[in-house]
Amino acid sequence: MRFRPHSDDRFWRFITRHNDPTTEHTMTATPSVFWRRQTAGWLMGLGLILGAAAGGGGVWFFTQPSEPAPEAGGEVAGAEAAADGRAGEPSLDGDGHAGGVLFPEASWAAASLEIAAADVGLIEQVTSVTGKVTLNEDRLAHLYPLVEGRVDEVNVGLGDTVTRGQQMAVIQSREVGDAMLALAQDRQQLSFLKQQDAWTQEITSNAVAMIDLLRGDPTVEEIERQLSDRPLGEYRDKLMTAYINKSTSKKNLERLEPLRSQGIVASRQIYEAQARWDADRATLQSLLEQLEQEARQAGIRSTQKVTELHTRVAVDEAALKILGFDDGDIAAIDPAQGAELARCPIDAPFDGTVISKDVALMEHVGPANQILGVADLSTVWLSADVYEEQLPLIVGVGERTVRFRSSAWPGESFEGTVFYAGDVVDRETRTVNLRVVADNAERKLKPGMFVTIELPDMAAATVLQVPLTAVFDHEGRSFVFVHLGGERFERRDVVVGRQGGSAVEIASGLKAGEQIVVSGGFALKSRMLSALLEEE
Repeated sequence: MRFRPHSDDRFWRFITRHNDPTTEHTMTATPSVFWRRQTAGWLMGLGLILGAAAGGGGVWFFTQPSEPAPEAGGEVAGAEAAADGRAGEPSLDGDGHAGGVLFPEASWAAASLEIAAADVGLIEQVTSVTGKVTLNEDRLAHLYPLVEGRVDEVNVGLGDTVTRGQQMAVIQSREVGDAMLALAQDRQQLSFLKQQDAWTQEITSNAVAMIDLLRGDPTVEEIERQLSDRPLGEYRDKLMTAYINKSTSKKNLERLEPLRSQGIVASRQIYEAQARWDADRATLQSLLEQLEQEARQAGIRSTQKVTELHTRVAVDEAALKILGFDDGDIAAIDPAQGAELARCPIDAPFDGTVISKDVALMEHVGPANQILGVADLSTVWLSADVYEEQLPLIVGVGERTVRFRSSAWPGESFEGTVFYAGDVVDRETRTVNLRVVADNAERKLKPGMFVTIELPDMAAATVLQVPLTAVFDHEGRSFVFVHLGGERFERRDVVVGRQGGSAVEIASGLKAGEQIVVSGGFALKSRMLSALLEEE
């Protein structure tokens, strides 16, 4: 291959000789045509490489019709015109319209080319902020022992799954043992006082009944008949003695009164009998009042003692419940258990996972030592800082669903619900804190992981939109490929608007319902650019 100048210095002659000495191909062209053809050749090679990478369909990217070389000495203008005509063919559609691209339908599958209609729908502009996965603080527990003691058992390890109420560790505590024994003693004393109170209340009731009966001045026989089988304690003796003395004095006075008129009995005896009866009557009346009050007070004191001991038992039980014991544990307390009474269990507060363990067997621990951490990882929180200029995006977003992604799971998105949009702007970072709760049933989201949270624009609107994969850019202009039918496509310049998710708004240049390429348009763009380069 070599070059030599044309005789009139306005053309360059390009001569190619093959190894066959009997054959010579000569092509004469201007320098500009020569370099256009060279560029077309390079693009054809690039198209072949790209096509092979796309799955074997690259042959059709920049295929040029075969052209026989003009005879040596042919008209330069004719060769130049022929070359320019061929370069323009891929940029014309079947009707000769500029901007059109012909693309064989047999190659669509290899290029993954898909066609769909431009549609009108709801679009939201999305702003992304960086967030961080954190533990759900509403389902997080740092466990501290409430008493001092020695660790006797550790039944869980890091990462273990626990259920509510499951025993995770046991501490041997003297404080717990003393509380258990105090409750056992108070219970025994309460049982005794209850029996004593029942007897006291019965005695009191019977004494009051006897006092009421004696005030009716019954006969001794009637008193015996009504109260002989009812316990009265010392009240029976005191009341019956005073009542009999009064009755005797009365009868003695009544016996002497008739003898007085007959002169048989001296007046002095009558006066003494009268005084005796008056004294015995007053004594009985005083005793009735006194013993009635004493009986009632005894009943009240007995009831108060029982109430006080009930309260003490309740306090003992409450103290043990504060230490983590339930009603079943408290009901089963028996002094015969010995050292077992001093065992203080550490139970799981809810279903979750052990995320920290700072305890070992025989270690001395107390209320200041965190020994275990449990978290419910079925849900997590996302925390993100939102700048002041982005505040309109989070105003009123409570209970709103947002999407987020993690680089650990490419191609996968997650959803969460906003439950808090910060109320205070940090004076240093000028941001507010956004909190999102997300489901984590599959445990893909790990606390500490960074995520990208999409904040949808509240000003959503129904607009003409197309997939992001349908829009291309060239020389600062956006365009789509419109399907004209058959194998014909047309480049259509458009003005894009808001972008939301996987769609973009088309502000002008396209109508609803027009068929456009939504996937595989790169092959068409490559063919179009090849034609533009050849035309230049």
